[in-house]
Parts: sequence; structure tokens; C-alpha cells
Amino acid sequence: MFQILTMLLLEMQLYVVSALFTVEVPQQLYVIEYGSNVTMECRFPVNGSLNLGLLTVVWEQKRKDQLKPKEVYTLRKGRALPPSQHHDYTGRAALLHSELKMGRAILQITSVKIRDAGSYLCLIDYQGVDYKYITLEVKASYQRIKTQVMKKTGEDKFVFMCQSEGFPLAEVFWQNEKNSNLSGSVNTTYTLTTDGLYNVTSILTLKPNMSENYSCVFWNKELNEETSAHISTLGLYQLEFVQDRE
Repeated sequence: MFQILTMLLLEMQLYVVSALFTVEVPQQLYVIEYGSNVTMECRFPVNGSLNLGLLTVVWEQKRKDQLKPKEVYTLRKGRALPPSQHHDYTGRAALLHSELKMGRAILQITSVKIRDAGSYLCLIDYQGVDYKYITLEVKASYQRIKTQVMKKTGEDKFVFMCQSEGFPLAEVFWQNEKNSNLSGSVNTTYTLTTDGLYNVTSILTLKPNMSENYSCVFWNKELNEETSAHISTLGLYQLEFVQDRE
């Protein structure tokens, strides 16, 4: 009878300890620029000096388009388990061990890629078990827009081209100096790069006004972000005029 009572009391104590053990996250959503670094954090109670040999930390990533989660970083009983780490995170994901003694399990990912976006599980086993989820979103602004303009051979029309890479997929609009949308012949296409970026190319063909400048506008609806580039035909007109005089 005494042994049964002791076991019941022990189970009750373990339940209370586990119930008091709670993992918290100071930030649930991170929006990070492609190619930059990110540190995501979850916190756990230490209650005195940390006994590293009792600590297990598991970080996993889950995306809607993958069947099973990717192991980002695992510390089991105070020891890192690099062989179990998914190859997508090899050399890029690390746990900041110096912060563990303060109850901070901080995951650092360098050179963030589009495929790093998703839901991250932070599980802590230390005198109790608990976990939380953190969401990582990755954006890539269409900041660098390459432009080109050429005159169609034997015609009085010009071909304008704008090309840029980013994420998510952007729409492209063409405008003149009066900010009026142009109704000329526009052809916008895109391909996916190996890094998961959208390579967007937009071509406008029309007979321009000699004195006007034209703009291509990349509109990223999901990020509510707009970037643009300006193109002028004046240089080509001047070159054509010089060639005609010669």
C-alpha cells in the first residue's frame, strides 16, 4: 500500500512539474529578406543553473508542400546531432549554445532561402516537455530591374524590356510620364530559378513619343510593394539622327 501511494505521489509531482514547464516565444512571425540572416527564439524555464546533460532542443521546419518535416537542428541531452540535420540546413543553421543557460533556445539561419519559409517547431525537453510553433516568411524585393530599349529594324516602333528577380510573383505595368497605363503590345513572362525566385521579363512594343520617358512598374501585391525603372528613347533618336546626317 505504501509503495502504491508513493508511486501515485511521484506521478502527481511529475505531472505538476510538466504542467509548470512552458515554452514561450517572444515573436511568432518573422518576415525576412532573401539572402539575409535570421535568429528565431523560444524560451524555457531553467530554475537555477542549467544542467546541459538533461536538455534536449529540437527545431524542425514544416511546409505545406512537403510530406514530412525537415530537421533543422537537434541538441539531445546536451549534444548536437549534426548527422540528423537536413542537408538544406547544413552549414547554415546553428543553435546559439551560449544562450541556453539563460533559457533561450535561439536558432540562427544564415543566407535565408525561399524554401526556408514555413512553420518551425521548437520543442524543449528539460524537467518537462513543451513546444511552440513559429512562422517564417521570406520575401525577395524586385529591387534590381534591368532595362533595355531597341528600335525595330525597318519600323518606327521601339521594343522596351524590363527584367528582374523576386518573390512572390509580381505583376508588371507600363506607364508614361503622365502615369497613364500604356495600351501597347505587352508580353510578360516568368521562369523559376533554382533558388525559387521568379525571373520576370516584360516587353512593351509601341511607337513612342520622342519627348517622353517610360516606366515599368513591378507590383508585388502580397508584399504591397512597388519598384520601378525608367527608360528613355531620346538617346536612340539622337543616335539615329546623327547616323542619318552622316
